Amino acid sequence: MQNNKLKLKSGFTLIEMMVALAVFMVVMTITLAAFLNIVDIQKKTEAFRKVNDNLNFSMEMMMREIREGRNYCNGVPCGEKSFIFTSRAEGALVIYSFNSDGYIERCIISVTCDNTSGQRITSDDVTITSLYFTVSGEEIGPYNGGIDIDQPRVTISISGKSGAKKIKTILDLQATVSQRKIDS
Repeated sequence: MQNNKLKLKSGFTLIEMMVALAVFMVVMTITLAAFLNIVDIQKKTEAFRKVNDNLNFSMEMMMREIREGRNYCNGVPCGEKSFIFTSRAEGALVIYSFNSDGYIERCIISVTCDNTSGQRITSDDVTITSLYFTVSGEEIGPYNGGIDIDQPRVTISISGKSGAKKIKTILDLQATVSQRKIDS
């Protein structure tokens, strides 16, 4: 009588296997989407870090030298894309300018300033889109009796971008620096 009993076979049916496979695929799709999103966020963060580091470095470098400098604009119009002054450290005229190739250039007037002699102060990974200098307190006019009563100040505005189309990062910085030497 025992031989006639049906023996139950252990294992999974086809339906159970299909359900398990479907659940596994849903979980893997969600995991893959999360992983790709994390990679995209990491690329955006890296692009922001590059542009932030480069603009901060450029801004600090210009501010430090301008703060110690004198003779802002040196009698020539400056402001929109370039700034000229006498450097305290070198005693020579220095120009910070926006190069049409998308970078900031520092040039000492004692040598000829062109695309080959200027010192590039921003990275190749970052494209500078605008550079503006606003100078105040350098002029002497009739409104103040021919006396220069304002301490010279320079406001520097830089815009830059980094990254490709989807992960492009744009950053704008602005800072104001005043001449360290008391204006007399």
